[in-house]
Amino acid sequence: MLVRWREGGPRPDRRPFAWPRWIQARRADRRRHAAARAEVRAHAPIRPGEHLLAVARDAHGDVVAATDWALYQQTGEGWVRLGWEQVNNADWDPQRHVLVLTGLTPAVPAWTVLHLSRDWGLPALAFERVSWAKVVDQRVSLGGQAGARVIARRHRGESPVTWLVILDHGLDPGDPGIQTGLESAISELRRVSGVEVTAGPALR
Repeated sequence: MLVRWREGGPRPDRRPFAWPRWIQARRADRRRHAAARAEVRAHAPIRPGEHLLAVARDAHGDVVAATDWALYQQTGEGWVRLGWEQVNNADWDPQRHVLVLTGLTPAVPAWTVLHLSRDWGLPALAFERVSWAKVVDQRVSLGGQAGARVIARRHRGESPVTWLVILDHGLDPGDPGIQTGLESAISELRRVSGVEVTAGPALR
């Protein structure tokens, strides 16, 4: 049936519908998030077998990516990889939007400081991955007040767990007494934790 609108009668409202601002902001954020993930997949040197779990943008607009095994930070045209087994602690300041990763060994920076403009859940994931990588982190006594910190971390490679021993200042790693004490302490930690030692722990 054909309907004719009478002069002066109601007319259909053809004005475009405006979404509320919070919906527009959420949709724009989703687009930015998707673009960041696409950028990571296209350019980040993620190793075979690793799975991308989270991305973020830093204050300079560069991308930060987190996989199940490592953090990848874009630095200009290059990328820096930091394995979760190389991280001692992760700290997140939600007020300043700053994520700080403390390095475990001299092979990595003492601190990796990330000022994030968009975090998209990456800090929470970093906490979870650093915690997951920690297998053993214990101080052992080597006689008197002297001792060492014995650390075991999960990592990728032929040996699924890497061990590290940090001796107190002044202790000689070549001292037979120190070596015997460490062997005994590590054997006990292995028994308690159920973690096998497939290679001798690194000393520092």
